[in-house]
Amino acid sequence: MIHSNEERTDNVELGFEIRFATEADAEGLARLNQELLTFYGLPAPNQRSFVSHAIAKGVFKENSGLTVLLALESDISIGFLAFSEIFALASCQKSIFIQDLFVARKARKSGAGRGLMNALFNYARGNEITQIDWTTDAWNSKAIAFYEHIVPSLKTEKILYRLNEERLNQIIKGWQ
Repeated sequence: MIHSNEERTDNVELGFEIRFATEADAEGLARLNQELLTFYGLPAPNQRSFVSHAIAKGVFKENSGLTVLLALESDISIGFLAFSEIFALASCQKSIFIQDLFVARKARKSGAGRGLMNALFNYARGNEITQIDWTTDAWNSKAIAFYEHIVPSLKTEKILYRLNEERLNQIIKGWQ
């Protein structure tokens, strides 16, 4: 069971380990981030060195609100699960929201995704977290199939809204 950044889970039989990422892992996370953007058909807006620096200074600063579990094979980052803990006011319980779960193309079907989810489940159980939420894109049939093995999808009438920086700035200018 993972409780702190120093503990890890070895999946020797599967050939990888799962542990909490540290600032020293920023370069590996930046590489995975570039592959994630490619997966979504998005251009990389910044060079990897900039992304690595931004991750190191943003994710790992105190109170960033983000925790990252990392899957490694022979000390090479092959996947990550980024999540935030929140207190859900409506249900009065501690909750986790998964921001991203990504496994490098070459490591898919290795069990790394399942290992990352299992590490998160153990973390939740050890930290009195009673709910985990996440989303996936409707077009991502492989992700949907993976998640459906864990839990049937929650049919909801809710709609996800997201403001990007450009639109946020437009709104702020319009409301002043």
